[in-house]
Amino acid sequence: MDEPFIIVPTWKADEWTTTKFQTREDFIAFVLPLFKEPGKYEFDETTHAFKIQAQKYDEKGYFCAFKEGSRDHRNYWDDQKSKCRNGAIYHGEKNTWYLPREYYMWLNFLPIYHKMKKKFTFPLIWDTQYHMALYELLAELHYKHVAILKKRQIASSYYHCAKMINLVWFEEGPVCKMGSSLKDKINEKGSWKFLSEYKSFLDSKTAWYRPMNPGKVMMWQQQIEEDVNGRPEQIGLKGTIQGVTLEQDPTNGVGGDCRLFFYEEAGIAPTMQETKEYMLAALSMGEVVTGMFIGAGSVGALDQCKPLENMIKYPQVNDIYAVETNLIDEKGTIGMAGLFIPEQWSMPPHIDKFGNSLVEEALASLNESRIQMKKDLTPELYQLRISQRPRNIAEAFANRTVSLFPQHLIAAQTRRITEKEYSYEFIELFRDANGLIEAKPTNKMPISEFPITKKTEDKTGAIVVWEKPDKNFEWGTYYASIDPVSEGKTTTSDSLCSIFVYKNPIEVTRIDSQNTENFIEGDKIVCSWTGRFDDLVKTHERLELIIEWYKAWTIIENNVSLFIQYMIAKKKQQYLVPKNQILFLKDLGSNNNVYQEYGWKNTGTLFKAHLLSYLIQFLQEEIDVQTKEDGTIVKIKYGIERIPDPMAMVEMGAYGDGVNVDRLVALAALVAFAKVQQANRGHKKRVENTDKNHLEKSSNLFKLDYTPFRHMGRGGPRDGKRPPRSPFTNIR
Repeated sequence: MDEPFIIVPTWKADEWTTTKFQTREDFIAFVLPLFKEPGKYEFDETTHAFKIQAQKYDEKGYFCAFKEGSRDHRNYWDDQKSKCRNGAIYHGEKNTWYLPREYYMWLNFLPIYHKMKKKFTFPLIWDTQYHMALYELLAELHYKHVAILKKRQIASSYYHCAKMINLVWFEEGPVCKMGSSLKDKINEKGSWKFLSEYKSFLDSKTAWYRPMNPGKVMMWQQQIEEDVNGRPEQIGLKGTIQGVTLEQDPTNGVGGDCRLFFYEEAGIAPTMQETKEYMLAALSMGEVVTGMFIGAGSVGALDQCKPLENMIKYPQVNDIYAVETNLIDEKGTIGMAGLFIPEQWSMPPHIDKFGNSLVEEALASLNESRIQMKKDLTPELYQLRISQRPRNIAEAFANRTVSLFPQHLIAAQTRRITEKEYSYEFIELFRDANGLIEAKPTNKMPISEFPITKKTEDKTGAIVVWEKPDKNFEWGTYYASIDPVSEGKTTTSDSLCSIFVYKNPIEVTRIDSQNTENFIEGDKIVCSWTGRFDDLVKTHERLELIIEWYKAWTIIENNVSLFIQYMIAKKKQQYLVPKNQILFLKDLGSNNNVYQEYGWKNTGTLFKAHLLSYLIQFLQEEIDVQTKEDGTIVKIKYGIERIPDPMAMVEMGAYGDGVNVDRLVALAALVAFAKVQQANRGHKKRVENTDKNHLEKSSNLFKLDYTPFRHMGRGGPRDGKRPPRSPFTNIR
């Protein structure tokens, strides 16, 4: 019979036995139900048994009283080694808990500096740290990687150093790497000192002496040179712990095999995503995952924590172990995410004597303190402070300036887009032999970098289509808006050309043989492109194809007039909206001194003070409300759901003074133009008649024995004194 997958030491009523799990699946089935949430683990007196060895050391100053080299001494340390390698199961009167291997070792053999007690002592039992340990175990069992967004002061660095120590102390040849964007986070000033503290204690206080050669900062290998048959030989388990700094090169240290890569301070790691992608080959063999990437940290500057945000919010696409949580935002939205550790978990003093988080008490205290905090601090400083002590994921990553845009709506729409609620195509437009515009799929991707770096070579991007042009549509069904560029290839500008195509709402009358139905087809963004070609003419050609495909009446920012001149040269100025038809300029009294015939000029505060208000109102507009029979509102659909472009959401979230927002300029002008047009002209109308009888009645017109136009042109008797009168004399 095959060897069991794992044999776990098991405690119950002060007696130790073992529990065998024959397969990985059996073990997963055991652990999964144990994984709950801080505040729900129901720790009781059994937790005293979790760290019996630590309590013994605290009382007596040693772990084992047996003589070194004796059988009892060997048995004691072999027993503890078994628990440090396989973890331990504890059965209480009502509940069962499993302590993963490194968590057991951490609690019992790896003292840390206690900030409140101001001395080195063994870790306290907190259900949040237990929760983190189970999460990482489940990730490993499911061949997934780990992303942890955490509040500060949860001993994450201490814990993950213990994880590496555990592997190198007890297994043969594991390669562990600890990386950071900043060298001082992992060298002797940073987390490496935790490794040194652990090694010093284990070497002097336990039977697990592990010499290192080399044994310098940022590079350990567990071995020692001995004389074997008169020849030097390196003896040991040969496992390594290596520190790698990624400040200058995100690929530093990514080569070779790796069992565990711990990215320290992942909240200030702007290139962590790139490092992880390079590391995947080292953490696998073919399709088999052999190691684990762990990125853990609190949020730093928002431009530095984007990779962590991406891994936390979109775990599945990043191979991160995903858990269901109701901590997405303040509304309690339920979704899948990486591990999030909020402030209300294990928040002193709201922890009971067994280590359970008193979550409701902590939240009440947090809410009360924030009332005063909001009064005392500037909005920017307030947002920064709560980002370090977040109650939900949205708070951690929220913009720290006073945002003009509704961040909660942006977050919800971003999630809808990411979860693929909108179907789309990436296309290329071209003209066939007859000059007609055709669309074909493209392997190119739209630009998803913001802001785009000057070093990015290919800035052409792909056209994104959420809805192709309707068949036989009328002129005026579609509007477009362009924020142009003034040059082609450049290394000095990060500006991109941006176009959005908008479909107007249409009032539909649908007639059949039974009844007549009236409804509004909602407006929406149906197409976008952001990018630029090295050859400016190609940029203009792409804009021309998009506009002509949709026959879109197009508003263009005319600060740069090259595209307007291009369209005039092509004799296609009918697609361009003249300045005198841009009604929002009239309403605002703007551009009066601008003598361009087409488009609008972005001068003064026109965009920031006026056009953005149209866009924000468009986002917040309630376009549908779902209610129960008693009138209770179930769901409100907001206008932001008409914008399926993920990068528009990114620009809204990042908007601030000095930020180059090409997409928002085009989008805000488009919304302002469309809204004023609709207010003045009303909705487009369409009649859909499925009643065949009315067609038969229409055919009877051809059977009339007289013409309905018999009086046209007759002005009385023709006596030759005046010519016959034409009915078209007044037409010019």
